[in-house]
Amino acid sequence: MTVRKLDENGDIVTSGGMFISEAEEIAQTISTRLRLFLGEYFRNVQDGTPWFEQILGENVNMSAREAALRNRIANTPGVIRLIALSLNFPDVNARTLTVTASVLTQYGPVTVTENNG
Repeated sequence: MTVRKLDENGDIVTSGGMFISEAEEIAQTISTRLRLFLGEYFRNVQDGTPWFEQILGENVNMSAREAALRNRIANTPGVIRLIALSLNFPDVNARTLTVTASVLTQYGPVTVTENNG
């Protein structure tokens, strides 16, 4: 499968190498799945990452956060298994979170880092 490439701002690339495939495609798909908030997509409000509901809330324990993120990443098409997951809260009061995931894809290992905040 091939998808449209996104630039560093998340905008669709419209010139040059506009399409990606294999491991790069799966890494980008993981990033876009993490960026999609639960209920944001009008065609399927059940899809999305539960950032406000289960991850960035005040009274959520770390294992619940990890479980929600592990589930979202592991269920990405092309992911065989999640190798490692790291969560970093650089500023707890600002509710920002950096997620770094290493996954084994059908094309080999990839690492994805996403900042929410």
